[in-house]
Amino acid sequence: MNGLMKNWTSASAVFALVMGWGAGCAGPAVETTRSKGDPAPKAADPNSCTDAKDCLNKGALAHQKKDHVRAVQFLPKACDIEPKACNIAGELLRKGEGVPKDGPKAADLHGKACDKGLVISCAIEAQLRYHGQEGVAVDKARARIAFERSCSPDFLDSCVNAGVMYSSGEGGDPNKEKSRVLYQKACDGGEQTGCVNVGAMYLNGEGGPPDKTRARTLFEQGCEKKNMLACFNLGLIYAKGLEGTPDFNKASPYLQQACDGGNQESCKVVQQIKDDQAKQAAAAAAAAKPAKGKKK
Repeated sequence: MNGLMKNWTSASAVFALVMGWGAGCAGPAVETTRSKGDPAPKAADPNSCTDAKDCLNKGALAHQKKDHVRAVQFLPKACDIEPKACNIAGELLRKGEGVPKDGPKAADLHGKACDKGLVISCAIEAQLRYHGQEGVAVDKARARIAFERSCSPDFLDSCVNAGVMYSSGEGGDPNKEKSRVLYQKACDGGEQTGCVNVGAMYLNGEGGPPDKTRARTLFEQGCEKKNMLACFNLGLIYAKGLEGTPDFNKASPYLQQACDGGNQESCKVVQQIKDDQAKQAAAAAAAAKPAKGKKK
């Protein structure tokens, strides 16, 4: 089964945090008097925060002002109440925006946000840990978890990537049934790699009962959408006679289309078919030629 691991590009959107958490709950400001001799109240320390909510507000304000050093100082402490805080801090560290780059710390922050259910952070963490980008240690087991968690309409490639890992047993035990489900989810969302991969599973009876007709339909639809792997697989169905008698006349156009589209394996099969047909033609011509010394 052919699977394509895609590199997820960085989050283009920066999440804005809303200031004034709990707005509307506070009562009117009241002026208080201080008895003579009472010590003056201590001013709030601008370099520290008292709790997660305070850290969130200070970090959000710093982020608004593009004071990324202070944003990275405060936002990670607010992750428990707002996962987007870790997402923002993680992206600042991953990209090195106003702060030194720190890929491992960025991955950890995205991991925290992922554990809290923030899908976009799961997608970013998965790529960092799978490919070992930005100095992050490769961790296929965690990458597989993060890909599966980020499998959603916004990240259909994560469904494919998780499916590839479950199918091959990368990052944990193989699970063909789960792989098939993940590929189907990607396909249902319009991700053609998912359609090709689940089609191959239907064709081979992996992860569930075989369904060659459904496989062919998926390959036909994919080929119409210029997916060259779908064209290649469709050509093989006809060339190998997987639904009946081999039919090279039906197979060749699909295989040639895939070859012209850059699928090198398809080019090899096309050439092999041409060579076989040439040999068959030569053998037929030789058989039709009268033996030497014999008259017709």
